[in-house]
Amino acid sequence: MAYSDKSASHFAAELSERQISAREFFSVELLEALQQHFGLEKAVIFIFDTDGEFLSWITKDGVEAAGPDHPYLKVLPFDHMRQVIHQEAVRDDLTYFNQTPRVYRASDYYAKKQYDNSRFVSCIEKRFGAHYSASLPFGINAYIQISFFRSLEEGDYSDADIKKLEDIYYHIATSYAGFKKHEQAKIISHIQDEIICLGEQAYLVTDNFMHVIGYNKEALRLLVQLLGQSVADQIENREVCLWLPFLLDEQETSAGGDRVVIKKIKNCVFRIYSYDQRYSHGIVDRYHWITISQEDSAGQKGIEKIALTPAERKVGDLLCDGFTYQQIADELCISYHTAKNHIQNIFSKCNVHNRYELYHVLKK
Repeated sequence: MAYSDKSASHFAAELSERQISAREFFSVELLEALQQHFGLEKAVIFIFDTDGEFLSWITKDGVEAAGPDHPYLKVLPFDHMRQVIHQEAVRDDLTYFNQTPRVYRASDYYAKKQYDNSRFVSCIEKRFGAHYSASLPFGINAYIQISFFRSLEEGDYSDADIKKLEDIYYHIATSYAGFKKHEQAKIISHIQDEIICLGEQAYLVTDNFMHVIGYNKEALRLLVQLLGQSVADQIENREVCLWLPFLLDEQETSAGGDRVVIKKIKNCVFRIYSYDQRYSHGIVDRYHWITISQEDSAGQKGIEKIALTPAERKVGDLLCDGFTYQQIADELCISYHTAKNHIQNIFSKCNVHNRYELYHVLKK
C-alpha cells in the first residue's frame, strides 16, 4: 500500500477543498482520491441505515442500490465483521464527528479455515477478485463503511498496513466532520429563512441524535423557564438533550398530517417540523426545527369580530395547521406572493404577529 507524508498531505488538502463544495462526501470521487494518493485500487463504500440494514454500495462505477438480486444482501447475515462493526458503533454512540481511528480486518473475525471458505470471501472473490478485506466505519452507528480489498496473492493486511489505514481513517474522518459542520450550517440557514417568513420569535434546530445545533436567545429563555437552567448548559455545550425525545416522539397526534406536530407544555406551544437531508446512496439524515410560543390573551378576541374573506379564511386555516407559505400556495394553487399578502392581511385584521397567536384567535 503506497503511503507517505506527502501523499497524506495532498489527500487531506483535496478533502478539505471538497468538504466545502461537495454535495455528498462519500462518493466515487472519494474512491478515486484514495486510489490516486494511496494506491488503494480495490475499494467499496457500503451504505447502511442506522439500524444496520443494507441500502447500497458505491464502486467506481457508481451507486448500486440494494435490491432482491444484490449480491451483498445474501452475504450480510454471515458477514461477522460487519455485525461487530455495527454493534460496537451503537455501543460507542458513533456519530459524524468521530475522529478516533476504527479499522477492522475481516480475517480477524473468522477461524482461518472458516474465513477462506466463508460466504463473504466467496462474494468479494466473485465480484472484486479479492480475498482479504479491511474496513473503516463512519457516521451514525457506522452507517457508512469503506472496505479495501486484496487478492489471495497479495496477502492479508499486516499490522503495519492497519496502522497506515488508521492514519487514512483520521484524514477521512476529520474532513467528514468538517463537511457535516458546513452542511449543517447551510441547513440551519435554510431553516432560519423559513422561520423568518413565518414570523416566529423562538426556535431551535436539532440533529437526529439529540443535539441542538441551532437556536436563538428567546427559545433558550423559554426552555430555561420551563425546564430549568441545566437545559441551557446542555444546549450551549452541544450535549445530548435527554428531554428532546419527548418532543420528537412522532407517534404523537400531529396537525396538518406529517407537516407539523403540535405539543403544549404548561403555557408553551411547541411546533415540531421535520427536515430530511437525502443522499443518492439511500441515507436520510433527519433534522427537526421547533418553534416555541407562549399562550397569551390574543385568543380572547371574539372570532365574530374578525372580518376575513373566504380566501383569507382558507389561508388562515392552513397556516394554523402548520403549512408553510409555499405549501399554502401549492395547496390553493396561488402564487407565493399572493399567499404572503393574504397572511399579512390576516395578521393585521386579527391583530396578531405570528401563527401561534392566530391559532388562538381562529381555532379556540
